[in-house]
Amino acid sequence: MWAHEVLRVFHDRLNSFEDRDQFKAYLNEQLQQQFQLDYKEHCMTNGEDACFVDFLNENMRVYEEVTNFDRLREFLIDKLESYNVQPKLIKMDLVLFKDAITHVTKIYRVLNLKRGHCFLVGVGGSGRHSLSRLSAFISEMNIFQLEVTKGF
Repeated sequence: MWAHEVLRVFHDRLNSFEDRDQFKAYLNEQLQQQFQLDYKEHCMTNGEDACFVDFLNENMRVYEEVTNFDRLREFLIDKLESYNVQPKLIKMDLVLFKDAITHVTKIYRVLNLKRGHCFLVGVGGSGRHSLSRLSAFISEMNIFQLEVTKGF
């Protein structure tokens, strides 16, 4: 869990693949020195970084590792369907592929931090807005979007 938090706080903010690889090498070095653990062996599932969420268990908010990715996908599809039946909300037709699901979990985590906020950068139509709305819906919070205009 510590490695996951370090990745979310620092790794997600790095821009280049080289920096990200170097950071993971340093993280692995620290895991070996401090805990005698190997990153690939203990922090990866099926060759991917482990994913942690606190919304899969609806009875109790427990921050836990996702061991069944299909269960996470089904949960998000159900939430998307619930979102789409809400009145006055713009319906979203999303394809929840692996990267989109990972982004939803990361946005959800940031939004649920005290004073949490996201600055998502990307080309139009890449899904930033839709994934943010889905994450906020799962969090049961209201969001707003700044419209950049000529006089802004």
